[in-house]
Amino acid sequence: MGEAIYPTPVLGVVGILEDVHQALLPHFREPGRAIVLLRASEPGDLTDAQSEFGSSEYAKEVLGTVWGFPPSLELEREAALEKAILEMIHSRLIDSAHDCSEGGIAIALAESTFAHEVGAAIQLNAGGLAPEFVLFGEDASRIVISCDHPNVARIKSLAGKFGISAESIGETIPEKLEIMVDRRAGVLAPVRALRECYESGVEAALHTDPDARAAASGGYESA
Repeated sequence: MGEAIYPTPVLGVVGILEDVHQALLPHFREPGRAIVLLRASEPGDLTDAQSEFGSSEYAKEVLGTVWGFPPSLELEREAALEKAILEMIHSRLIDSAHDCSEGGIAIALAESTFAHEVGAAIQLNAGGLAPEFVLFGEDASRIVISCDHPNVARIKSLAGKFGISAESIGETIPEKLEIMVDRRAGVLAPVRALRECYESGVEAALHTDPDARAAASGGYESA
């Protein structure tokens, strides 16, 4: 009691899906599929990254503080990304798609593994940023997709048509999530263990004692 409520603006969007068979889920379907990161906005420099990281869930929950400004959103670039992903879906080029928003790319990848326990082996480039910024930064206008390997070339061509980037970052594998940042381990964990932490998050958050909360969550490591 006596603590301000953390601001949680929510925007709801409702639309009509004319063909239910065109619905695309965020979950990886099976091992051996290519994973591609679609990005409509350019990554910022170190100053931008530091400022924007201060509004992330990682900063709030792990570091216990917030600062800076939320990541900027370029509406024209976001619209191009949405048009590109819709054309990829309609062309049946992709198996899954998951936006990178709350929690950053590490959380998007983890959530994509839970439904079928299909993991991923990922290689990311830090570009001079701290690994935490790469894994948990919440840059706008990014989508992680999975697809058949022969479709990657056409996906990159379509991305170029809409002026967005499509970077191959890894492949789906059985039962574990491996995220390397500049060839160093960022996340290494079985999918089942990650899912258990994720599904017990609300229960763990209800523990008010810090030691009890840490014990309930099971903890994790990142490099």
